[in-house]
Amino acid sequence: MSEVDYLQARSKALQQYDAAFHLLNVTFPLVNDPKLLIGVVHNIFSSMEASMGAIMAYERKLHLIPPYYDNFESKFNLFRYKTVPRNNISSQLVESLGKLKELLDLHKKSPMEFQRGQKFVICTKEFQMQSLTFQEIRNYLSQSKEFIHLMEQIIPHIDRKE
Repeated sequence: MSEVDYLQARSKALQQYDAAFHLLNVTFPLVNDPKLLIGVVHNIFSSMEASMGAIMAYERKLHLIPPYYDNFESKFNLFRYKTVPRNNISSQLVESLGKLKELLDLHKKSPMEFQRGQKFVICTKEFQMQSLTFQEIRNYLSQSKEFIHLMEQIIPHIDRKE
């Protein structure tokens, strides 16, 4: 692992957060389409996943964690059991990352989605419904920002050229 790996992941986390922030706070109020919220969720998840990846790449460079497969489940489990306790990362942030992944997977598999009031509703084949509201997304966005701050505390500040 090189310094470039975790710096690229850090940069991606910041980029995805900025995109989610803009979509939620600028674009969504203008178009007022709850379908846009799933795009915001995707950006928030990507930001949190990149933050996790940056921390793990840095810890791998220091040989604090073993090699891992480059898939979400492998990274997430290793992160949850090794990195989270060592760095005192809130379990709420870890749970939110897992929930966002489940929500995006559900969205991929769902045959139907629709708008009900100001909610975006995802419906499974068994007609179980999962809804997303503006306020829930805003909470996830603030958790993503918190995750980025944690990442920046864990990874030392070095001269970064972005």
